[in-house]
Amino acid sequence: MLAIDVRMIRCAGIGTYLRQLVPRVAAALTPYPISLIGDTTHLKTLHWVADRNYDLVQCRAPIYSLREQVELPCKVPRQTKLLWSPHYNIPLCYSGRMVVTIHDTFHLAMPQFVAGWHRRAYARLMFRAVRRKACEIFCVSQFGKGQLLSFCPQGTQPITVTLNGVDESWTDFPKEPRPHDRPYILFVGNLKPHKNLVRLLEAVELMGHRMPHDVVIVGRSEGFITGDPEVRTRASALGDRVRFVGELDHDDVLLRRYYTWADLLVLPSLYESFGLPALEAMACGCPVVLSQVGGMPEVYGDAAAYCNPLDPQDMADRILRVLTNGAVRADLIERGLERARQLNWQGTATHIATSIKRLVAQP
Repeated sequence: MLAIDVRMIRCAGIGTYLRQLVPRVAAALTPYPISLIGDTTHLKTLHWVADRNYDLVQCRAPIYSLREQVELPCKVPRQTKLLWSPHYNIPLCYSGRMVVTIHDTFHLAMPQFVAGWHRRAYARLMFRAVRRKACEIFCVSQFGKGQLLSFCPQGTQPITVTLNGVDESWTDFPKEPRPHDRPYILFVGNLKPHKNLVRLLEAVELMGHRMPHDVVIVGRSEGFITGDPEVRTRASALGDRVRFVGELDHDDVLLRRYYTWADLLVLPSLYESFGLPALEAMACGCPVVLSQVGGMPEVYGDAAAYCNPLDPQDMADRILRVLTNGAVRADLIERGLERARQLNWQGTATHIATSIKRLVAQP
C-alpha cells in the first residue's frame, strides 16, 4: 500500500533521514503493507527491517540517472496507493500518487555552485515536476518551504514543515576515549564550496595564537560533482593544526565522540535549510556557531551563536567569544541541550505518518 524509495539509505544526510524515519513511520502504520525499494542485500542487514514484514524490492538504479527514470516506475508494486520519495529525483513517468521530501532547493538557489548547464536544467525540471505531481510535500524548515514556493510557485498541494530531529541515544553513549588529543573546534559536513570551509580556515588564521585549538574536519572530500579543492590548499598553510578525518557513519559512536569532546562546532555554510550537524552537536553538549543565513536561525533560535559567513573576521570574533567567555559558553550548551530535546525523530515521524494515513484514506 505504501512504497518508499530508500536507494539513498547509505548516503549522508538523506540516508540519516531515511534510517531514522522509515522504521518510526512504519511503526505508526502497523496495519499497512510497506515496500522498500532499494538494495535488498543491504536492507536485509538492518535490524529494523527484520523486525517488520517489509516487501523488499531490488533496485540499484543510480540517483540523478536516466536509468532511475526507466527502472524506478517499474519497480513500484502494482498495489501501491502512495509512493514516498525522500528527494526531488522523483520518477517522472510514475502515474500513481506520491509524497516527496524536499530537503532544500540548493540547486536552484545557488546555481553558481552547480557545474554544468545540464545539471541546473535537470534540477529546474525535477523541482517543477514535484510541484506538479506530488500529493503533498514535506520540507524540513519554513525557510525551505519558502524557497520552494519562491522558485516553483506553480502547485496546489499542501507543503508541510516536518523538522528533522536527533535520536535520544545521542545523550547517552560511551564518551571515552577522546578522539583527538589536543583541544579542537569541529566542522561536520561534505567538503563542498557552499559549506564555506575556506573562510573558516581564514578565520582560524586571523585568530592566530589567540585560539590554540586545532580544526577537525569530519566529512567526505571526494566524489562530488562540485568539490572544493581550495580547502586543502588553505589548510596546508595551517600545517598540522588541521585534521581531515573523512566521512563517518551517522551511527558510528566515534562521530558522537568528536562532537562531545569538541570545544565548539562551526557551520559557516552559505546555504543550509536545516543544518543537522548543529542539532547533533547540541545533543552532545557542544556549543555551536552558525551562519546567520538560510534556515539555521529559524531552526536553532537562541540556542546558537551566529556569524556573517562572508566575513572571516566576524567569524573569528564569534568563535573567540564562545571559546573564551565561560558564561556565554555555558548558556549555549544549556540552550542547545533543550533544543535537542525538543526536536526528535519520533515527532517528525508522527507528522509524516499522519499525512500518509490521510492520503491513503482518500479515494
